[in-house]
Amino acid sequence: MKKIAFSLLTLGIIAFVNWGVSLFFNADFIEYSFFIGLAFVIKFFNSSGGFTTNLTRLNIQSYTGIKMDEEKPLFTPSIVFYIAIIYTIISLIVTFIYYKNYFV
Repeated sequence: MKKIAFSLLTLGIIAFVNWGVSLFFNADFIEYSFFIGLAFVIKFFNSSGGFTTNLTRLNIQSYTGIKMDEEKPLFTPSIVFYIAIIYTIISLIVTFIYYKNYFV
């Protein structure tokens, strides 16, 4: 039940962002759907590690006085990631069908 709720919430957020971008640029929903889905997928690969993680680790070291080893980032895909992938693939197929006269 929890996975279904997260799946629907993810689809809702992606669709809402897509609708907002389409409304802002005065374009069709389908025109930005692939790029919005791709942006969500890329976000998952860039979300762990980086400056904020190092800053938090150094903050804890300064308070405790104990040196912490740096952890290697490990990517564990969740249902949200898979929904973003599926949305991106479906939007690519629909975009290709919608613009097939331009591609062929």
